Amino acid sequence: MKSISLQDYLQIKNKVRTIDVRTTMEVKTLLKFDWAENIYVSDLIDNFDYYFKDKNEVIITVCNAGNRSGQAADFLENQGYLNAYVLDGGIYNYYRKVK
Repeated sequence: MKSISLQDYLQIKNKVRTIDVRTTMEVKTLLKFDWAENIYVSDLIDNFDYYFKDKNEVIITVCNAGNRSGQAADFLENQGYLNAYVLDGGIYNYYRKVK
């Protein structure tokens, strides 16, 4: 799994595709990124051809702490999306250090 540091993500977050892989309920009730798409990890895996077309696109996957987003980034990389990364420490780390 490839990861991206919080510092690097802050510099590129407006230029990349950020995908929150948590459930809809988690996104509604927990801290979130307003700019992130919500695609639950199992839906991402089951339907990745629907959601992803450009294998050169830079994709950052996020979740609470990085576990499910790591699974999603690994899956995408295995499908040929070589610019898929997981955000180090997840959303909680972002809000702990940035907000």
